[in-house]
Amino acid sequence: MENILAVINHWQDAESVLDKAEKLAAGFHTGLEVLVTVHDQLGELSQYLNFEDFSQMKVEIVAAERGRLDKLCAGKNYPLHVEWTTRVHTTIVERAQHYGSGLIVMMASHDPMFSILIHTPDDWHLFRDTPCPVLAMVKDRRACKQVIAGIDALDSNLEHRQLSARVLDHAAALAKVEGVPLMVLCVVPDPALVYAGIVNAPISGDFLLDTLAIAKTKTQQLAAHLGLNPADIVIVTGRVEEVLSQRARQDDALLVIGSAANRGLKALLLGNTAERILRSMKTDMLVVN
Repeated sequence: MENILAVINHWQDAESVLDKAEKLAAGFHTGLEVLVTVHDQLGELSQYLNFEDFSQMKVEIVAAERGRLDKLCAGKNYPLHVEWTTRVHTTIVERAQHYGSGLIVMMASHDPMFSILIHTPDDWHLFRDTPCPVLAMVKDRRACKQVIAGIDALDSNLEHRQLSARVLDHAAALAKVEGVPLMVLCVVPDPALVYAGIVNAPISGDFLLDTLAIAKTKTQQLAAHLGLNPADIVIVTGRVEEVLSQRARQDDALLVIGSAANRGLKALLLGNTAERILRSMKTDMLVVN
């Protein structure tokens, strides 16, 4: 794996993010860089300051943030970066590309639900645009006891199958580094739930059983190279985001999932499974693009 990029957006998360990134860097035998983003919130104030005063204020703020970062990483030889930015997710993506990062480690943002309806959180943009996987951590964390790779084995599209393969490989690597078991979980959407609002929807029990059998076969094929025991490959029905998030929370698991980027109005209204899980996530989640 290439360098790990630890991203600090809020100082209250700094120690947790850095600690996790350091452990992963040691486990993967790779380098670590640290990025502190300084979100430009002086837009209104700039109207009342001349250019020199405004520029000086920015310099002083960045210098203060750099001082805090130097103190946090004292005695360590990581490359350290402080970036002033008006668009946090864009800066993270650009820096990850520039540094050749193979993994981004950061704390997930927790915007109020009302704000989610108005604008897309930075985490969502990262999931869609980042050149490498993103480990989104949660604040109230428990020790990882398992890694769960959540895949959709029923989608036969070549790009989606390649995404599922990447999810499995990253999940297996994380399980090895964490020293915990790996489970592959495929959730088949239950038509009875998907069409619950449609009266007398023609849903056959045989159809669901046949679909489960197909999903099991395809999941086993995708995961064959991992050498897993049959008990470590689980096929269930339900609402995908609910099953994945509940199972991860129940098992104190790190969830690994793929992000198939939606765009435009579809992205605003629907997002994708990774983004829907983000709204209620209670465990760390690795998102693979």
